[in-house]
Amino acid sequence: MAFDALIMKAVTEELQEELTGAPVQRIYEPAGGGLILHLYSRGSQPGLLFSIDPRYARVHLTYRRLQSRDKPSPFCMLLRKYLAGGRAASFYNPPLERILEISFDPPEGMPPVKLIAEIMGRRSNLVLVDAEDLILGAARTVSWEQNPLRAIMPGELYRPVPPQDKLDPRQMEQGDFTAAMEAKLARGKKPENALLETVAGISPLLARELCHRGGWQEQGPDRDLETLYQKVKELFTAEVNDNLAPVLLPEKKAFAAVRLEHLAEEEQVQYSRPSAMLDQFYSDLIEEDREKQLREQLNSAVKKRLAGLEKKLEQQQEELAEAGNAPRHRLFGELLLTYRHQVTRGADSVTLPDLYQPDQMVTVPLDPSRSVSENAQRHFNRYQKAKKAREKIKKQVRKTRSEIEYCRGLLYTIENSFNTSLEEIRQEMIEAGYLREKGKERRKTKTAAPQPLNFATSAGHTVLVGRNNRQNDHITFKAAARRDTWFHVRNLPGGHVVLKEAPSPPPEEDIEEAAFLAAYFSKGRDSSAVAVDYTEIRHVRRRPGGKPGFVFYENFKTVTANPLDPELRRRFKLP
Repeated sequence: MAFDALIMKAVTEELQEELTGAPVQRIYEPAGGGLILHLYSRGSQPGLLFSIDPRYARVHLTYRRLQSRDKPSPFCMLLRKYLAGGRAASFYNPPLERILEISFDPPEGMPPVKLIAEIMGRRSNLVLVDAEDLILGAARTVSWEQNPLRAIMPGELYRPVPPQDKLDPRQMEQGDFTAAMEAKLARGKKPENALLETVAGISPLLARELCHRGGWQEQGPDRDLETLYQKVKELFTAEVNDNLAPVLLPEKKAFAAVRLEHLAEEEQVQYSRPSAMLDQFYSDLIEEDREKQLREQLNSAVKKRLAGLEKKLEQQQEELAEAGNAPRHRLFGELLLTYRHQVTRGADSVTLPDLYQPDQMVTVPLDPSRSVSENAQRHFNRYQKAKKAREKIKKQVRKTRSEIEYCRGLLYTIENSFNTSLEEIRQEMIEAGYLREKGKERRKTKTAAPQPLNFATSAGHTVLVGRNNRQNDHITFKAAARRDTWFHVRNLPGGHVVLKEAPSPPPEEDIEEAAFLAAYFSKGRDSSAVAVDYTEIRHVRRRPGGKPGFVFYENFKTVTANPLDPELRRRFKLP
C-alpha cells in the first residue's frame, strides 16, 4: 500500500479530465471519517473524497453513497461557505509530490479560493487558502511550536511542503545517482532503502520494483547501478509517466501506479482509472479494519465477562462446599440434647461420643453465653439455613456454568463471523448487558432481521444455517415449521441448521448434506468425523431463562459427518 507521487499524478489527470468546470453541489463528512465534495459532471454526481487519516490518507473519486456525520466540523462548514455553488476550475499536482491543488471559481459574492490536499501519511492535511495564499482554515491546524518550518493556522501565509534532499529522477545525471547510491550502500544500506533515500517521488514498494527491474541480484555492482539508473529514468520519462496503468494486488493488500514485475506471480488487477482502484482498495481495507476492531471489542467484552464468571463460580463452589457441612450442625444439636448433663455451663466447646459411631468422639463448638438448649437450637438453625442455602447455591452454580458455556460459545462465534454477523453478535451482547449501547443506538427502535446462510440440497430443499446465537434463535423458532428437521453438532459450539420443505422423514441424502453443514459451521470443522444430532423442530425448545440460541432437544437421532469432505465442500462452494 503506497499512495505515492505517481498515484497522485494519475489521480490529478483523472480529476482534470472528469471534473474541470463541474459545480460543487454538496459538501459533507462521512460517518467513517474524511470529507466529500459532490460535483455535477456529465450527468452524474461523483464524490471527490479526501481523507487525512494516517492509515487511509488519500484523494480520489467515489460513487458510493456514504452516510454523513450528524454534526459537521467547523472546517466542513467553512468549505460549504466558500465552495458550495462554485466550480472546480483546475487541478494541479506539483511534480514528484503527493499534493493536489484545486482552484475554484467562486460562487457569486465570494472570493476565489484554492483547496490543497497534502497526502503524506500522518502529516496529511487539507488546507483552504485565498488568492494571496493566506490560510483561511485547515482540517488540522499546526502551530509554530509544533512545526517551526511551517505553521498551518488561519491568517498565516501558506508555505509549500519543504522539498526533500533527493535527486529529481527526471533530471538527475548518472554520475550523481551513482555517487549517492554508492555512499549509502557503503554504509550497509539495502539497495531498495538506498534508492528510497536517493531519488524523489518513489515509495518503498516502487523502490523494490525498480531494484528488481535493475536485476540487482543478478549482475555485478557497476552494471547494477547503471541498469538501476536507466530503469528509474525510464519509469519517469514522459511516455511512461503519461500512460500509467494502476494495478491492485488483492492478496498482498497493495496497489501501485504500474504493473509490478517483482510480484508477477501475484494476482494484479489492472484499472483504467485510478479512482476506481483506490475506491475498491480503501473500502475493503476500512471494512477489514472495522471488522477487526469490532471483533477485538466483542472478544474483550466476552473475555472480561468470562473471567468474572469463572471467579464467581469458584466462590460459589467454596460456598457450596461449606454448605455441605449442614448435616454436621444437626449432629451437634442432637448431641447437645442427648448429652446435656455432660455439658458444663460457660464452656466454649465440649467433646461427646458420636451418636452414630459411638467409638468416635465429636467436639461440639459452644457459645459460652448461651444455655445447652439455646446452643442446640442455634446449631439446628444453622443446619436449616445451610440446607436451604445449598439448594440455592446449586441453582446459582448451574446458572453460572450455563453462562460460562454461553460465553465460550460466543468466543467461538465471534472468531468465525464477519460483516453483518458480527453486528448481530454486538446487538445480542448489548441485549445481554455485555456491552453498553451508544446514545444514537438507543434512539433506534428497529433492529435489522438476522441474515442466516441459505443453501440448497441436491434434492432442491432449503437449508438454513445460523452463524450466531441471534440467527440460531431466528431460524429455529421463527423461520422453521414444526415438521422441519433441526441439526446441531453434539457437545460442541456451532450453528443451528434447519432443513426446510423436505418430506418427513427426510431423504438420507438431505440428512447427510444438512449434517455436513452443521459440522462445517461448528468448532469441529477441522475434524474428519463429527457427531451431529437431528430431530424435528417440535422436539426443540428454549432453555428456561436461557440465552438466545440455547436449547434442549429430545427424540433425536445421531449421524457422523465429515466436514472435510471435498466433494460436499465443492457442492456448497465452501473453502
